[in-house]
Amino acid sequence: MPYPGGSSTHSGIAYQNWFLALQVAYSFFEANMIIYPEAFTTDISIIDDIKVIHNGQTTFFNVKYRSPANNLHWNQGDLKSQLLFKNLRLQHEADKKANIILVSESNCYLITEVFIRVRNAMTPADLPLVLESIKAIEEWEKAKRNLGYNDFQLLTFAKKISMRSLPLFEIQKLIEHRFNPLGNSKAISKLFFTKSVECSSNKTRIEKKNINKWLLEDGIHFNLDNE
Repeated sequence: MPYPGGSSTHSGIAYQNWFLALQVAYSFFEANMIIYPEAFTTDISIIDDIKVIHNGQTTFFNVKYRSPANNLHWNQGDLKSQLLFKNLRLQHEADKKANIILVSESNCYLITEVFIRVRNAMTPADLPLVLESIKAIEEWEKAKRNLGYNDFQLLTFAKKISMRSLPLFEIQKLIEHRFNPLGNSKAISKLFFTKSVECSSNKTRIEKKNINKWLLEDGIHFNLDNE
């Protein structure tokens, strides 16, 4: 859920709903995929932005439009002040089998570089070799302090956390791209965004049958003639 902040909140809500529309576009081509926008929080569902269950695997998407930092990069101070560290940790500890993905226009060195490097580490003894640089080691140590984890705990955490750094225009283009071969890509993108706004407001789960119904009601037909 976007944090308070006037126009930035409005932009954050729009960004989250466009990313939800992208998940809807993915879902159209997948079987057994259920999307929960603004999911109800429970003992095992802490992050409520978007929850997806696909073939039995749960993924939580923590969607944050941009970092508040002037350089638009998520440093560890921002992760802490915006409660991302807290929510990511709580979600991980509530369901350690779930994947957690931070989605933002702003990148995060800790997640996209440091956490990626440690995925091949089996024990803390491997850390100096896989982290490679002094900067990465310093970020690792800082993350341990911010999260209150030891090396073993942070290794487990890091292997379940990832990130998608996507500008808004790229999200919109990705939706259209998936439907370009079938036609009506711009109309579908607009429809999916509109329905995403509605489903987020009402906390309505989305399945393939819902998507098919939307397309039918909107009179959108596909060009299936590949000849």
